[in-house]
Amino acid sequence: MYAHLILGCAAPLVPGEVVLGVEHAAAFTYGGPGDHLGASVAGRGDRWLASAPGAGQTWRDGIPGDGPSLWVGWWGEGEVLVSSGGHVSVGGDERISVPDALAWAAGPAGIVAATPSGLLFVEGEWGAGEGMDDDRLVPVEGLQAVALGVDRVLGLVCAPEGEECVGSAWSFAGALLGTYARGGDGGAVGEWEGRAWAGAPDWATPEGTGEVCAEDGACRVGLPGDHLGAALGGGYAAGTFNKWIVPPRARVVPLGEGDVYTIETGAELQPITLAGDDVLVIGLPYAAAHGVPSGAVVRVSE
Repeated sequence: MYAHLILGCAAPLVPGEVVLGVEHAAAFTYGGPGDHLGASVAGRGDRWLASAPGAGQTWRDGIPGDGPSLWVGWWGEGEVLVSSGGHVSVGGDERISVPDALAWAAGPAGIVAATPSGLLFVEGEWGAGEGMDDDRLVPVEGLQAVALGVDRVLGLVCAPEGEECVGSAWSFAGALLGTYARGGDGGAVGEWEGRAWAGAPDWATPEGTGEVCAEDGACRVGLPGDHLGAALGGGYAAGTFNKWIVPPRARVVPLGEGDVYTIETGAELQPITLAGDDVLVIGLPYAAAHGVPSGAVVRVSE
């Protein structure tokens, strides 16, 4: 385990951008060789979880431990870990397997998954309603991503071959509430301060800017090569490490007011994961350490 806190100062890259660990305090925790720490992250207050699939471990507050996972989250006080084959455990107890799950979400209301058949209400106190099958599956064609809001489930639904994607919402009883924003193939969805957001990374264009748009029409647009919208969490949006801008860097863009956080080291098209509430948690699963992609988790207090 490697962790450090860096403080310093430097000239801003562009107005409104600050470098994490240089201009803004941030705690970096690095995985071991080949761990890919940060492939999935979850934040709850000052606590955090991160998957390290290369090592078959789950990290808790900076300490590697048991619980091999590909995806991590919280349902109330219970840790939600999803391992290979879609096996789900909550608080250490095996619950269910969803081997064909494409994406997961967890929150105070429970756990949901996007599957090729549609929206699956995995665990929780869901109210069965019109449109929900007995097995708690809501048939949805083209569902790619899911997130849990305060009182609704958000998803990204794409037409065949990603020709058109739109953010959609369902009640906890499985009733379709309608669509709320345009999105794009490979985009993320999320809710922050009551607003639903959908991402459109524009992967079809190498220098795609990407964007995230909210249900009230507000949008955040990235710089060329950002592919903004591939990740949403903790009140921020991100895309990938951007080689098209000078200097190359990853940019983490606020959904509200605030600075754009930048990370100056990374690999081309390195994915980024986001989570958190009071503390932003950033996962960089291909961050270099020990001469190989070891992964890192970066925590930023607001």
